Amino acid sequence: MLPCSVINDTAVKTNKVYLLFLALGALWACENMAYDVSGGVDSEITLFSDQVSLPIADIGPLTPKQLLGDDSDILDGLSDYVTEDEDGYLVVENNGASEEQYVVMLAYTLSNPLIPNDVSFADFSGTMEDKASVLNTFGFSLSPQLFTLTAANPLTEDIAVSGKMSLLSLADADNPSETLLSQEFTKVTVPSGSKEAEIFHIERSDWRPLSGYKLENLFLHLPASILEKDPASGFGSFSFAYHYKSYLSLGSDFPLSIPAEIKDLNLQLAQYRVKEAKICTEVSNEIPITLVLDSVDVYVDEADADGNVSTVKTDKVSVTPGLTISAGCTSNPKISPLEIIIKADDGTTIPDISALTLNLSIKAPVGVADPRIGLNQRLYFNNLRATVSGGITIQSL
Repeated sequence: MLPCSVINDTAVKTNKVYLLFLALGALWACENMAYDVSGGVDSEITLFSDQVSLPIADIGPLTPKQLLGDDSDILDGLSDYVTEDEDGYLVVENNGASEEQYVVMLAYTLSNPLIPNDVSFADFSGTMEDKASVLNTFGFSLSPQLFTLTAANPLTEDIAVSGKMSLLSLADADNPSETLLSQEFTKVTVPSGSKEAEIFHIERSDWRPLSGYKLENLFLHLPASILEKDPASGFGSFSFAYHYKSYLSLGSDFPLSIPAEIKDLNLQLAQYRVKEAKICTEVSNEIPITLVLDSVDVYVDEADADGNVSTVKTDKVSVTPGLTISAGCTSNPKISPLEIIIKADDGTTIPDISALTLNLSIKAPVGVADPRIGLNQRLYFNNLRATVSGGITIQSL
């Protein structure tokens, strides 16, 4: 049983104690009703000198679309650059292809088409759309980045491909364009009838955004009698294509703060004459975004001279900011305790609180295994409750 301290020395009868616990039951249930202590009041009583916890509600889920889109329209601004993949992750994608080389054209260039031949394929390069600079403007980065090169083989027999792939970075104000990677591949098999056989693939998280590629020293290692092995009678074609995909993650300097509103709180503390209370919760976060509590706005209901009630922000209480909600990821949600201390001004007590607004800054995650942002990720405020220390004071019966 929780300890209590009785200020008035007058003994409380059994039926009065029973009525007090009925009142406390209503407090624990957090019902939207005031405890009427009018009539016959002649003393006060302080209960729960240690602390009492009042359940409020659970809040969530909040999603990246809500955090980044509702007020800032950031995601709407990115719609021309970013898409959602089949797993719900936000991605940037580019596709491109080389010129085709028809079987019949190659066959006529061979000195002896009846034997296997190594045939050179024209070098080619390409420039990707400049999406990364736009994303950097919005405060995002591209990580990880994936680049895949594929080849098409129209023949009924396997071929092989050799060459050198180079990937280029995007130039910016601080860095000129540079070659991030040059890698050779030798006699990679392209199965017969393939339209998109993978011959080169790389995934990196430490690159600057890619801006282009070069494919050099290309050779097709062809079998004998290629015309006879082309179902399209020589009009089948060899070609190469690339697919670039990068996931969206949060940059190191994201220029946005967002409000998280807790409406219809109806936390009736005025009647208990509380000088300090804590709003406590456990935040479950699977979004790779760190949130820092910059400030908290406390709202109360006030009636004007005509009795019209409106919800207004009060400056009669203070709240400790600077708390952090740690970033998580889809496979590993991060649980962060969050404790907001509300204090009344000197000589006053905390009024009834009708709503809170948590003003949160969005920061890049630190030490998160998977930085990819997905629209299916969720953030919850679990077991939201108000904890009052030092006792609550009510009128005795």
